[in-house]
Amino acid sequence: MKQEEKYYLGYDISTSVTGICLINQDEQVIVLDGIKLTSTSLTNMWEKADRAMEEAKKLVGDRKIEKIFVEANAKMFSTGFSSADTLFSLAKMNALISYLSYKAFNAEVIDVNVTSARKAVGFNNTRADKRPVKEKVFDFITTLHPDLPWKKHVAKTGKSAGQEVFNSEMKDACDSFVIVLGGKRITKI
Repeated sequence: MKQEEKYYLGYDISTSVTGICLINQDEQVIVLDGIKLTSTSLTNMWEKADRAMEEAKKLVGDRKIEKIFVEANAKMFSTGFSSADTLFSLAKMNALISYLSYKAFNAEVIDVNVTSARKAVGFNNTRADKRPVKEKVFDFITTLHPDLPWKKHVAKTGKSAGQEVFNSEMKDACDSFVIVLGGKRITKI
C-alpha cells in the first residue's frame, strides 16, 4: 500500500505580507508565495487574517497538512526596528493566523525560533556583512535554491530598470521557506 504524502506548512506572518511555503516530506517545495495584505479594502487586522486564510486555503488545496510552522514572536526590541505597538500587532496577527490555520488544516502549530531555523538550513550570519539579516538570508537562499518558484518581474524604474528582479513579497516567501524547512529539521520530523 502506497504511503500518503505528508505536507508541512510554514508562515512568515505580518500585517502587510504573509509569506507561505508548503513542502512535502522530502523537503520539495510545493508552494512558495507571499500573500499581500495591503489592499485598502482590508481595514483591520481581522479582515487581513481572514484574507490570509482564504489565500492559504487556495494555495494548500486539499493537501493534508501534518504540521504548521510559524516564526516565534519577537520577545525583545531590536535596535532601530520595532516599537512596542509593532511587536504587539505582530504578535496578535501571529496568534490569529496560527489559530485559524490550526482550525482550517487540523494540524499542530509549532513556534520556531528564526535564528535556529536559519542555522538549520545552513545560514551563518557574518557580522562583517553589515546588511540587514533578512537581506543576507534572502541572498543565501536564492543563491542556494535558484530553482524554487521565485516570482520575478522586469523593473520599470530605479537602479534596476530593465532588469529582472524578485517581486517584493518573495522576501517574505523566503522567510516562510526558512521557517518550514528549519522547523522540520529542528523537530526531526
